Amino acid sequence: MLPLLPLVDTAGNLACLIVVGIIALLMIILLALMAYQRYMAGKRPVQHLCDYCGHMVSVVSDCHHAPVKEKFLHGICTECKTECRLVCAKCKRPV
Repeated sequence: MLPLLPLVDTAGNLACLIVVGIIALLMIILLALMAYQRYMAGKRPVQHLCDYCGHMVSVVSDCHHAPVKEKFLHGICTECKTECRLVCAKCKRPV
């Protein structure tokens, strides 16, 4: 009858555990850096190139010319909390 567990080599197991521990630590560091980058990217203001005036500008809403919380191809006006188009902060034309 064969034993259920193979012979245990303590030096080999210790080295394997150290390698697994290092890989797990590196994965935790990588996930933490990815979460931090995603968090910081959401806080940074986005600049857009205006087709009319040619400047890199932040965008404002077309309804109140207030800052917007940007979504894909449209935004939410921070003043009236409705969907709005994105316009250039300098020349007030659509971006």
